[in-house]
Amino acid sequence: MLDESRLRQLALPLLGKWSVFIILSLDQKEMYFAEIERQLGKVSRKVLTQNLNDLIQINILYKKGKSSTGFKTYYGLTDLGKSLVPLVYQIKNWIKENEALLNTKM
Repeated sequence: MLDESRLRQLALPLLGKWSVFIILSLDQKEMYFAEIERQLGKVSRKVLTQNLNDLIQINILYKKGKSSTGFKTYYGLTDLGKSLVPLVYQIKNWIKENEALLNTKM
């Protein structure tokens, strides 16, 4: 069994502000950086880069290409990332179903 600190270390990249939205954006196809940036809207390049790198580090995303060569760098879901998508949609649906209750304290 994983100890709590190791579990927390593995979970942190998945709990980032933009992680879930990145995963949902890449559900249907791989995208290059600017496409993801446009789709998410109000995210800084620095934060987006950090979130992408964090998700790559835990094998949720892959990166194809090198931005320094002038070619587009593509990001996509690994098989592990694809296995996470149904859970993300379950959470999204739960939030929609409970929106009124979640907003009561706001």
